[in-house]
Amino acid sequence: MENYQGMDGDIVSVTALGKAAVPAKSELAENLLAGLQHVLTMCPGAIAVPMILGNGMGLDHQTIAFLIAANFFAAALATLLQVVGVGKFVGSKLPIALGSAFAPLGPMIIIGQAHGLPAVFGGVIASGAILFVVCMGINRILKFFPPIVLGAFLTMVGVTLIPTAFENLAGGAGAVNFGSPINLVLGFGVLLLIVLLNQFGNTLLRSTALLIGLGTGTLLAIPFGLVDLSPVAGAALFDFNLPFHFGMPEFRLDAILIMTLFSVINMVQCIGVFAFLDNVRGTTTDEATITRGMRAQSLSQMMAGVFNSFPSAMFNENVSVVKLSGNDSRQSVAFAAVLLLILSLCPKLSTFITCIPTPVIGGAMVALFGTIAAAGVSILAKVDLSDNKNTLILGAGLAAGVGAHFTTDAFSGLPEVAAMLFSNGLFMVALVTVVLNVVFNWKTFWEREESPAPCKGGEGQLAE
Repeated sequence: MENYQGMDGDIVSVTALGKAAVPAKSELAENLLAGLQHVLTMCPGAIAVPMILGNGMGLDHQTIAFLIAANFFAAALATLLQVVGVGKFVGSKLPIALGSAFAPLGPMIIIGQAHGLPAVFGGVIASGAILFVVCMGINRILKFFPPIVLGAFLTMVGVTLIPTAFENLAGGAGAVNFGSPINLVLGFGVLLLIVLLNQFGNTLLRSTALLIGLGTGTLLAIPFGLVDLSPVAGAALFDFNLPFHFGMPEFRLDAILIMTLFSVINMVQCIGVFAFLDNVRGTTTDEATITRGMRAQSLSQMMAGVFNSFPSAMFNENVSVVKLSGNDSRQSVAFAAVLLLILSLCPKLSTFITCIPTPVIGGAMVALFGTIAAAGVSILAKVDLSDNKNTLILGAGLAAGVGAHFTTDAFSGLPEVAAMLFSNGLFMVALVTVVLNVVFNWKTFWEREESPAPCKGGEGQLAE
């Protein structure tokens, strides 16, 4: 997909197939459909984080259901803050959606088991405040993330997510019918349908491929008894997420330090999302826009703790939706935030979305996560890999990341927090590539007063 600036000042996306122009400020119906696709993409993560944490802490089903609704609410606020922004201080005003981050999940379970949910939310709020201060020096941080680091990190994101997508495609972890032929047919069928619509469909079909795939897969699953709508009947029609539902937050030093460490990993992932979006849109995001985006992300994390939710992250999956649909309008992501807000207030609707069969979601996830890995490879293609230093940085970084991700027991002898950090593949690939890049280029690295980044193109505009 290529981009150019129209005579009216709008950014226009041009798809490779037929060079059909699609204005970023699309028609209302198109943006609503794209927004619905964004919501469906965000739901698995928004549901998974509170479910995993709740089960790890031994919470009852009613509490977990409340945390899921709170997650929808916090994701809506975070996305609106990012997309709409507050003046020229907060929010990138780019088509980026936010939702619950997986990186701090392990530490939150440990904190919750030891001290309860108020300590978890206290750690979330305090670490968000620390990150907000760190964002003031984002220009100094960005110099540590040249294309070879971001490309390796983004590739690793795709590599770590794809196994989860395949697990869901086969039926989901622990499913009685895991790997059954019907699960595989549904999952791969949805994947194939999304790919074919994107390759051969017209503009409308391409922009709604994900939605069509999920809808078709769900309908086909009904005759096989894979769609259970009974939970919808028991869900409340209306509920509201009040601040500090579980009591005032507890600010414990150990919880704050642990949450801050893992929130830094989350921050690196967010920087990678900007690189992914630039790769998709053919734009270059300047430092000022990234700084505003990171401020919004850290403020969203503080708000999440207030509203009984968890650290937010910018979703690579939603940038994949932008790529697959060809719709890079901020309005579509804003619509997604409004839909999430409605879902958070109406448990019946949010429960209905959870009834989409796992293999169907898995098929769509494979398509989305594959584009993330491909974007990382695309960024790396612009790096001079004939330079031995770059080859060593990339090779060592990916080896450390993949090794840590698939061999987590290798660090079992370390203290608990250190073991969680070093067994995180994303942390390892970032650590190794950043350190090696500094070591191999130390003569020139510290002479750079500014990061090698971007031409100006703030708020989604193309660089001049």
